[in-house]
Amino acid sequence: MRSKKNSWLIAIVLMVFSLQGRGYTFAQKFTAAVSKNKVAAGEVFQLDFALTASGKNFTPPSFADFNIYSGPNQSTSMQIVNGNMSQSITLSYYLSAKKEGTFTIPAAGITVGNNTIHSNPVTIEVLKGNAAAGGQTQTQNNPSGKANTQQTNAQNLFARTSVSRTKVFVGEQLLITHKVYTRMNLKGFQDIKFPSYNGFWAQEVGRTTQYDVTQENIDGVQYSVVEIKKAFLFAQRSGKIEIEPVEVQCVVREKAGKKSDPFEQFFGNDPFFGFNSYRDVPYTVKSNLLTIDVSSLPEAGKPSDFSGAVGNFSVNAIIDKDKVKINDGINLKITISGKGNLKLVDAPKINFPDEFEGYDPKTSENISVTGNGVTGSKTFEYLLIPRHEGIYKIQPIAFNYFDADKKSYVSLPSKEFTITVEKGESHAANTPVISSVVKEDVKLVGNDIRYIKTENIELQKQGQYFFGSPLFIAGYSLSPLLFLVFIFVRREHIKRNSNLVLLKKRNANKIAQKQLAQAERSMKTNDKEIFFVNVLAALYSYAGNKMNIPIAELSKEKVIESFVGKKVSQDSVDEFAKLMDECEFARYAPGMQSGNLQEMYDRAAASITKIEDEIG
Repeated sequence: MRSKKNSWLIAIVLMVFSLQGRGYTFAQKFTAAVSKNKVAAGEVFQLDFALTASGKNFTPPSFADFNIYSGPNQSTSMQIVNGNMSQSITLSYYLSAKKEGTFTIPAAGITVGNNTIHSNPVTIEVLKGNAAAGGQTQTQNNPSGKANTQQTNAQNLFARTSVSRTKVFVGEQLLITHKVYTRMNLKGFQDIKFPSYNGFWAQEVGRTTQYDVTQENIDGVQYSVVEIKKAFLFAQRSGKIEIEPVEVQCVVREKAGKKSDPFEQFFGNDPFFGFNSYRDVPYTVKSNLLTIDVSSLPEAGKPSDFSGAVGNFSVNAIIDKDKVKINDGINLKITISGKGNLKLVDAPKINFPDEFEGYDPKTSENISVTGNGVTGSKTFEYLLIPRHEGIYKIQPIAFNYFDADKKSYVSLPSKEFTITVEKGESHAANTPVISSVVKEDVKLVGNDIRYIKTENIELQKQGQYFFGSPLFIAGYSLSPLLFLVFIFVRREHIKRNSNLVLLKKRNANKIAQKQLAQAERSMKTNDKEIFFVNVLAALYSYAGNKMNIPIAELSKEKVIESFVGKKVSQDSVDEFAKLMDECEFARYAPGMQSGNLQEMYDRAAASITKIEDEIG
């Protein structure tokens, strides 16, 4: 049965070749068609000349107003439907217009048998810029040293970057999405170069290891869409900030060119006969450039203790007990929840009673980044120890943030806490202490005769006591003076700590060293990403605290400007800026992390120490 079928196919092929050799033709049609009649200047489009017969001596039209990227590329096909056989030959060009206007591509000619037939002319309307391409940049061919036999079309494969909004306030979050649109057989990506997001703090939305493919309709054209990255950006400075394009190297599977086998060359890539030949070709696409207009936060109504929180939040404060004894610990928890730049929120400023000893808060986060934004909570846990008995009040804790939707500041006070402190066991009334003296026999060891002391011995009269002596009177008189000195020193200490600017400046180096210690632990576990995050946090926190730069205005440019204003040496400023750039690059391009972590750690520690010595 199989041999009969093969004989039948061979007979059809021989008959076709025989008819072609004798000059017989099928229904003769020679037509010209383009992939689209409206294009942008410089946009690549496809022009096909289709012949439903066998021909020779093809005469192409004049392409004076167009650039030829590829062509003519020939493909041949044959169909047998209900016993009727048809054959067609297609000659394809990939062109782009040199300038704007309306142009006509003249008719092409070809010889069929003994006659010359002509195609129809085609009119192309060329628009300005990327008006017809939907804002995406042109696709670039990127083979390894060889020209592709088929050039891709910017309308069939392109990248696009979009944002949820183009006007934001400093600290307000916006969503950025990078996508690749295709109507071709996209197999994957070889390399992706994402922008550095200079001027923004970025939080990437997590995704699975596999790219999901969805469908989108743009101007009536259906595309397969691959979302390669989605992130939320928080502007760190005002002004017009540019977001660079993303550059993607796509791998497209295409049909190969002419075949060496005569049967395969005749039948083309018709799956009915099983002759399929493909190749994977890399193409580089580049998305559009975006500009974000970032406005400064308004000064009108701005709280004096505003810490830079932007979004929509709520605050909750609780204590674990309101009745304690002296020196017993009290835990005060303040939880800030909502949507916005939670990671940049600082602990609220609290005025505790002077009789309470407080410690730096322990901070914990429960923050998630989803398609809805950066949401979650941040908790600050304070340990308070009362040192004196009494009834004390912790005033309502005010948390201030800026609501970008309402364009106004919002103050959220917590409830007031009343704490009763009682005497502890160690502060009970004095009770007499009775101690027993155990008498033991005096034993002479070694000699039974003691040496006689020959040096001068001061003798006291019997009945003379320390009470009432000049030393006792001097010590008694000195006690009030020492108490006054203690009160003075205590007030100076409270006064110094109440000046938060000076306190931050004094503790800048200490806080930075703690963060560098965290970076050192990350370095020991070879967690490169966390290491660079901690080093960058140490550099920013040191500069912000030392120079008294609010979080909302903290940027590399502001840090450099502040150091120069303090007359820090140019070498120190350049090294500090270079460290910030290297950490930013390593943080946002984790695939490009390299270098010696120990060297980076030593450079950061040395840079902070050097600037600390210069500022004094």
